[in-house]
Amino acid sequence: MSVTLTKASLARLDGVHPHLVSVIKAAAETSAVQFQVPCGVRSLAAQRKLVRDGYSRTLKSRHIPAPNGLSHAVDLVVMQAGKPVWAPAAYHRLADVIKTAARSVGVTVEWGGDWGSFFDGPHFQLPWSNYPGVASVADAAPPQPTGKELATLVPGARGSAVMDLQRDLNAAFPGGLQLTVDGDYGPATRRAVQSAAGALIGKDTDIVTAALRDKIAAAARKAARSV
Repeated sequence: MSVTLTKASLARLDGVHPHLVSVIKAAAETSAVQFQVPCGVRSLAAQRKLVRDGYSRTLKSRHIPAPNGLSHAVDLVVMQAGKPVWAPAAYHRLADVIKTAARSVGVTVEWGGDWGSFFDGPHFQLPWSNYPGVASVADAAPPQPTGKELATLVPGARGSAVMDLQRDLNAAFPGGLQLTVDGDYGPATRRAVQSAAGALIGKDTDIVTAALRDKIAAAARKAARSV
């Protein structure tokens, strides 16, 4: 099987480092997982907006062109029947395809799903160690998120930040939620997040941005004071 990249996807590879482009095109030639390219190069202004909206806490993104004018990252979206799929399992399958293609062309890639802090399944990048350099953003770059400071959590994430979220969800809705605090953002945690988001911000979402995380933590503190 293979993937036919759309004109829009190919256009989004313009400005991406040729080594990473070669990986994506090699993957497309043999992939049984259908995918497209929603993002390659990202402007500093766009990254600032992501930070402002709570979807990221760093401006030192590999999507931002380095001094050589090239981006070192792409986001890929899995497609089924013409529609995007966001289930983590689909991105594990895609990652296997991309990693195999990378080995075939002799390029090292990093996958956002391998990060211990949070799961970023669509993200693939060239490593800093092999491809240093990023646009100068020191004037506005906030500190890198670590531990409890993680900006965004999505289904599939694992680690201490998820455990903290699960504890706060249990505390914020005593009696209503009895999540196992295991650090695994699985189906039960997803349902709890959706319920919390509906109650706190009036949205049906399973993406825990920094803003939603703060709302849940505040609700947990308020519930604790009322006991």
